[in-house]
Amino acid sequence: MVAYGNCLRFQGELVVSESSDTVIAVAMPQVNVNDEEVTLVGWHVEDGGQIAAGDPLCEIETSKSTGDVPSPATGVFLRMVEVGQVVAVGQVIGHVGPSLDAIRKHLDTRTSTSAATSPAGPIVRGAAGATAGAIELARSYGIDTSAIPAEGRVRRSDVERYLADHPELQKRPAGAAQAAAVETLPAGLRSLVADEGDLPDHHWSIAQHLAATHRRLSAAHVAMDVAADRLVRWIETQRQAGRMTGPIPLLLHAAAQAARSCPALVSFRLGRRVYRYRSIDIAFTARSADGRLFTPVVRDVPGRSLTELAERCAALSMAVFRGQLEMADMAGGAMTVSALSDLPVRFHVGLQNAYQSALLTAGAIRDEVALVDGGPIARPIVTLVLSYDHGLMDGYEAASALAAAKTALENLVV
Repeated sequence: MVAYGNCLRFQGELVVSESSDTVIAVAMPQVNVNDEEVTLVGWHVEDGGQIAAGDPLCEIETSKSTGDVPSPATGVFLRMVEVGQVVAVGQVIGHVGPSLDAIRKHLDTRTSTSAATSPAGPIVRGAAGATAGAIELARSYGIDTSAIPAEGRVRRSDVERYLADHPELQKRPAGAAQAAAVETLPAGLRSLVADEGDLPDHHWSIAQHLAATHRRLSAAHVAMDVAADRLVRWIETQRQAGRMTGPIPLLLHAAAQAARSCPALVSFRLGRRVYRYRSIDIAFTARSADGRLFTPVVRDVPGRSLTELAERCAALSMAVFRGQLEMADMAGGAMTVSALSDLPVRFHVGLQNAYQSALLTAGAIRDEVALVDGGPIARPIVTLVLSYDHGLMDGYEAASALAAAKTALENLVV
């Protein structure tokens, strides 16, 4: 058997098969929520060399940044991909074992089951000598990266320079899918609509990412009203103490309790096969100064106090706002929470991210009249919505998980 490690998750690995005492297959983690693939820029360990757990294993480039992937284990490393290849998220890039002989013996005898857990071979798109960031930008303008002059691998900066030298290319439709959409616009609508051009790269990447994700799962939703008395009191207490916060830390706490009651929330499907995260690390939505959406991840949510959750959320939100979020801070969330608390929204139904099955969202807190001790009283209420994969759980299980989140919020110790 073979274990796959989501290497950038420092406090937990992604369980995708039974573990082995001898050989670990290292799978490429999802570093950026909008990327289905990355480029392997370089190796930090020789083929057949020794590496220690936590040491830098390789350098990768996503569409937004570059960084190192640490080794999930100590031992001898055998590479499975070459420098410059575009690698799919979840693809095996190498194996760690006690010796090269042990790894090769494992590869010779691996079962069809373990082989089915990873792509059959390297996925290479665009030019072999182009990074993921370069491919994304070039693809959006319909440019072949092999036509772009560069020293070594074509990088995003090379594409930007090429576009600056060829301004006529910037008028092209962004990508084949968008071009097709323009071509299939019904003739009767052409006089009724105005062409506003292409989506920005970031928005287009999110749109493609979510469309691909939702082809994999059967999305369903369940909603529940929650008495928000203690939630409001906790936020006010924090602000009085000089800590500016909102409902996100409380949603993280509630989501962790829901996941404890229903482990399927931190699992996901790829077809019939089910994978489960070992750690309850939860992402939340945050916006940058220019309005782009990111999902930083808070590690070990059940092991943190509400104050610690608030402090970590504040630090990550500030990093998003300043454009300083580290790539490791976006890797490996088991589920996501989101809140629209600043707008008069009763509830909102979100879309799950890749390799997640669940999303917990909250609308704005509102006052509703309730009977308390026989008399009417205005009480703050918030509506939670749990989006889940109906292929993993049914409505009763999802509602039970949401009830656990409701209980966690209504019984906060303030």
